[in-house]
Amino acid sequence: MSTAASSVSLPPPSSLARAAGWYREGFRLWRRAPFRLVGLSLACMVAEVLLQLVPLAGTVLSKAVVPMLAVGVWIGLDRLARGEPLRFACLLSGWRHPRWPALWGLSAAVGLIVFAVQVAAAAAVYGPAVWDAVVLGHLLHHPALQTRRMEFVLLLPGLVPATLLTLAPPLFLFRGEGVLAALAGSLRRVAAHAVAFTLALLPQLVLFAVALSSPWAMPLLLLLMPLGTLLAYAAWRDLAGAPPAG
Repeated sequence: MSTAASSVSLPPPSSLARAAGWYREGFRLWRRAPFRLVGLSLACMVAEVLLQLVPLAGTVLSKAVVPMLAVGVWIGLDRLARGEPLRFACLLSGWRHPRWPALWGLSAAVGLIVFAVQVAAAAAVYGPAVWDAVVLGHLLHHPALQTRRMEFVLLLPGLVPATLLTLAPPLFLFRGEGVLAALAGSLRRVAAHAVAFTLALLPQLVLFAVALSSPWAMPLLLLLMPLGTLLAYAAWRDLAGAPPAG
């Protein structure tokens, strides 16, 4: 009787239960090192601002470099989940990886794809001036684009490609996948659990919209920035044993 019972597999969790589980796991990790997580977010934000000071190429450069810092946060979260302390030095872990050139290529690809979607969405609404204002960094020359609505149109669409590619870093780091295989593997896994990822994404969209609408936008964004990575890591831990669809 016990043998028969042990052979019965439990049904897979529903998409809602799965997404809720990712939030629970994410907040569990958050409680272990809340100030370090905010500090890591602040460090990434400062790095992005400083890189964007580079004339003409600064914005694009920041989208190729800062995601590599975010990869270090992935490594730090993995250590945190295993009971190790989360250290600020994890930001540089990506460059210490044995395959760091390929890892940097993957990080830059993800960052630039997300940025391209953001710019395309904003340009579709505001016209070609977005390319000069956002890509070349001449926002001060375009006062009509210095609005809260422009921030919504520019930033929120990026959460969609960021979600689609969210599992590419762990596939590279923890499964040894190549760049293209990691990108494709993330797309397949997210597509296979599209409802769960959508349910996890919707609260993030709402929270980011509320934060952008607030006079305390920057502090609130600092608190929210770790959320996406925490949820992605929780999703990875949940789905790590699952093969890709197709």
